[in-house]
Amino acid sequence: MVEAQSRMQTDKLMALMIMAALVGYGIDRVIQLFNRSITKWRFVQ
Repeated sequence: MVEAQSRMQTDKLMALMIMAALVGYGIDRVIQLFNRSITKWRFVQ
């Protein structure tokens, strides 16, 4: 990503930023699902 930024490759930089955001979102969802399965007692109403 730093190489794309220093060479002014904006299209590549934007694609990498979107990919990083999607990976982060996916990891967040997996951790949330894992947390809900481990601590079911917290979510009982």
